[in-house]
Amino acid sequence: MGLKVSVAKHKDYPIVKLEGRVIGVDDRKFGNKMETLFKKNHEKILVDVSDTEFIDSHGVGIIVYYHTLMRKANRELVLLNTNPNPVSYMARLFEMTNLNKVLNVVPSLETVS
Repeated sequence: MGLKVSVAKHKDYPIVKLEGRVIGVDDRKFGNKMETLFKKNHEKILVDVSDTEFIDSHGVGIIVYYHTLMRKANRELVLLNTNPNPVSYMARLFEMTNLNKVLNVVPSLETVS
């Protein structure tokens, strides 16, 4: 399955929903969407990885890059993973790379203020 990138809203915050596999040319699609939203100076950007089946190192790099940019601008990047399975791909990826200790990963929209 290719990558589907869509944008929704929660409160005043955009949610970038990633569905499928973030690999190769799809990284650029994700990166371009993040760049557009970053330039709009949103206080918070959410990235929903609940339905992400795989993400390559470039895709992870995009997340880390925008997390860093947002922090430097006193803004926040929040990752949403509503998949309750602790052995799901994204949960394991965040745990194995210790990104769950660096990034703000939340289990539901209700936890986003």
